[in-house]
Amino acid sequence: MESIKSGAEAYLAAYPGDVTCALQVWYEGLGGHGVPGPEQTAELEGILGSAGGWTDAGDVRYEKFGVQKSFKRA
Repeated sequence: MESIKSGAEAYLAAYPGDVTCALQVWYEGLGGHGVPGPEQTAELEGILGSAGGWTDAGDVRYEKFGVQKSFKRA
């Protein structure tokens, strides 16, 4: 879905932190409500994995989201 991609890329460009995950992008960047489905999570992880300047950071524990596959600013 193009709106997810463009919204996620805009969020990443403005994101002040160095590590993020699909759920953080979903809730904070896209204003998502409820739990994203497996399709949305996979799509966001694909966007994060292919976004310039971001690399796989492995599993990271978040206070709000628990342990999540994460990406760090390169």
